[in-house]
Amino acid sequence: MVNPNKKVKRPDGLGKIYKYKTDENENILTLPISELLKENYIYIYRAINKENFYIVPDDSCFFFKEIIYENEVVGFATYRPSNINESSLVMQYIYILPDYRGKDLLVEEIDEAASLFESSILIEYPSRAIVDVLIKHKLARVFNNRFVISRIPFIIPMVSLSDANSKVVREEFDMTDKKGYSKLSLVYDLDLCAVVGLASSDIENMYTEDVTEDDDLNNYNTMSLPLRVDNEKFNCIEKRENESMIQDETYFKKVREIIDSQDEIIQNWLTIL
Repeated sequence: MVNPNKKVKRPDGLGKIYKYKTDENENILTLPISELLKENYIYIYRAINKENFYIVPDDSCFFFKEIIYENEVVGFATYRPSNINESSLVMQYIYILPDYRGKDLLVEEIDEAASLFESSILIEYPSRAIVDVLIKHKLARVFNNRFVISRIPFIIPMVSLSDANSKVVREEFDMTDKKGYSKLSLVYDLDLCAVVGLASSDIENMYTEDVTEDDDLNNYNTMSLPLRVDNEKFNCIEKRENESMIQDETYFKKVREIIDSQDEIIQNWLTIL
């Protein structure tokens, strides 16, 4: 009998990649993430359940990539195409077993995936822990002790500010009736554990469900929903509720002012390889 706690080994040090398939009618058949984990990596599947690592029910991916450390599979990352930028892939999920965190595997995975898939990588719904790793490795920089500019773009579903501050974590938020628009951003608020999507020009434009795809979606402010793990560690729901800039409806304007005041430094930093 195979020991379910025994890690999958890759003697050559190369991780396996599962790729989507197409049927006889050229329909794309994506990979069911949880099912794939359960069938092939039961020790990882058990670990994510123990940690309440969130995977959207029945979510699937185009690519499932093993993360290797010392010839063993110690995690995974999944990817899908971006509906915003055709030359990019979205990292939907990345999970590394607890004993192997802090070994630079996230940064290695981003570099490896970008090279392997010949695509720039976008991170979907980054946790505060992921942002902290980016900061540590100088892939992100903090301004005013709070707001982060990242070299690696983030991608989030667009929701209204009231939804983002409804005291409901992403894992429990019902997106059924939402329109499914997405927003790219380089900005992250460490205090609120939120990706901040700023309007491109009209700083007062707030995203609501009345916005349609005929509008310029870039020109609307939005904020990511809180993640359960971030709320447990950083109490970000209460911090959002008590944030004075949100209460007086100046949040996005003031974030824009802070970013604009550092624009030359930010642009110079972003261009440094």
